[in-house]
Amino acid sequence: MSKTFDIPPEERTNNIKEFFDDDINNLNAIGLLNAVKADGTEINCTATVIKTNNGSVAITAAHCIYDHKLKKFNTKIYFYPGYNNGTESRVGKVTAYRSIIWGDFINNFEMYDIALTKFYYSNGRKLQDDTGAFDYDLDIPHENYSTTVFGYPADGDMDCPRDGKHLCEWQGNSFDFPDNLPNATSYRGIPINVGYGSSGGPWMRNYDPITNNDTVVGISHGLLYGPYPKTDTAACIWNKKDFLTMLNGIEND
Repeated sequence: MSKTFDIPPEERTNNIKEFFDDDINNLNAIGLLNAVKADGTEINCTATVIKTNNGSVAITAAHCIYDHKLKKFNTKIYFYPGYNNGTESRVGKVTAYRSIIWGDFINNFEMYDIALTKFYYSNGRKLQDDTGAFDYDLDIPHENYSTTVFGYPADGDMDCPRDGKHLCEWQGNSFDFPDNLPNATSYRGIPINVGYGSSGGPWMRNYDPITNNDTVVGISHGLLYGPYPKTDTAACIWNKKDFLTMLNGIEND
């Protein structure tokens, strides 16, 4: 399912300044996502620019794009790549042109919680030219491995200000849930509540803080209902075929 946002040109502008090649830092690909719901209320999430042919596509959680209670897509999506400590990067604010989610999310908001969003961008450039971008795994590895998770939490347990304005980071091992839990193979977990505002934030495998290079292997969904532990944040794991279908849909519109 997809939603096209008809945003007037004057609202699509961003405050981009001149960039130089050595200014590009992949960490600027992660940013604050602000969504306006159909009832006028707003939520904040996290999104990440990924490497695509289009060049202006980010990955986030479907519940940041589609309101499961209202049964409607949110009406406006704003993205602030590189946002940190309450300050916008030189890219500033960009607005969503189109978002796509897997249709089954509407019937089960605990699964298929993955969305891709393409943004309006100016000057004939690609967003990833000015923010950097992360690659992604199509075949998500299992077992325990080192994982770094980013987000803009307003609460939760990440060791940072947790005010929704700072880009926060957690690093540790992610794990597969026990097979006896419902739909266990559709999730990975980490032993921490990453908090409101971190939804949609990237899970990176073997993140290198020196080069800021890594591969996205999931995005934060949040806490799951019992019998899942109330202390473990889950990431919804995509199926390769489904992910490529979504990517093809968002790139070729």
